[in-house]
Amino acid sequence: MLKIKSDFSNGATAVPTDLIDKYLKLAPSASFKVLLFILRNPNGVLDEQQISLCTGLSLEDVKDCIDFWMQNDVIFSDGEENKEEAQKASGNLKQIKTLDYEEAEEKPKVMVKNLPVKKPTQRELALRISEDENLTVLYREAQKIVGTFGYDTQALLLMIYDYFGFSVDLIIMLLSYQKNEGNLSSLAIKKRAEDWAKNGIDTLEAAVSEISYLETIQKTFVEIKAFVGYDTEKPSPQIAKYLRAWAVNWGFSTEMILHALKESGKSFSEANKLLKKWHALNITKVEDAELKKKKTITGKVEKSYDVNNVGRNSILERLKNKEGATV
Repeated sequence: MLKIKSDFSNGATAVPTDLIDKYLKLAPSASFKVLLFILRNPNGVLDEQQISLCTGLSLEDVKDCIDFWMQNDVIFSDGEENKEEAQKASGNLKQIKTLDYEEAEEKPKVMVKNLPVKKPTQRELALRISEDENLTVLYREAQKIVGTFGYDTQALLLMIYDYFGFSVDLIIMLLSYQKNEGNLSSLAIKKRAEDWAKNGIDTLEAAVSEISYLETIQKTFVEIKAFVGYDTEKPSPQIAKYLRAWAVNWGFSTEMILHALKESGKSFSEANKLLKKWHALNITKVEDAELKKKKTITGKVEKSYDVNNVGRNSILERLKNKEGATV
């Protein structure tokens, strides 16, 4: 039997037994590194960067691991930032003492399209409706989808119409999609509109394509979630990003995606590298991927010398020849 040789004189970290029993086989191996670090610091850790520095995992791997535990409702983010507590986090004390979040290099900010925080007033709303008959059509059709709504939804639809320049038909399509998704909250509608605006989805044709892509992403997630151990109905934004690249942009089948995840130990970042390589090599079938793998392994063990002639050219062979000549 294997046992831990320690008297725990410096303390111990408790790991919930049900997490071990449920996820030891399902979870990617690196995810337990992340979990142990978070458990070690019950007051919370700041972000992925801190975990990456203290565990030695890449930032992408840390994001995947956090996503796995969040998807399975094991960890959560309270939305707060306590840098003072974060600096006390242990696990790799030498690294964490040198970590200075204030001086960390900031990535350049990308300009994105978000709706204004300030909503139009009731008076401004009434004025716009009187000026543009399309808004009357919009509200009438929206009511058929959303049901009776008040000022907040009216203001939101007006901002989408004015600020993003979406047509009435496009907004109605957006609302219809949200209804099919079962989420017609103002926040969900706002987020979807902002996402479409950022990605240049501002025509009916582009929206139809986008909805088709979203359905592909959802279908793929449903088909792989049991294998990777996810228990949620929908993928997180990070996982959806991977699936968009794999299933939509690169056109990989679910079979190929599952094969890549299996080869990568269920690590999404490693599977992404593998699928990117296969895409570049135009490998679209599991058999071709396996054949490529075998060729790579065979290539690694090829000898740089002639096996048949090596004995003849050896010192031993020359000595034998010399002895024969002497006799």
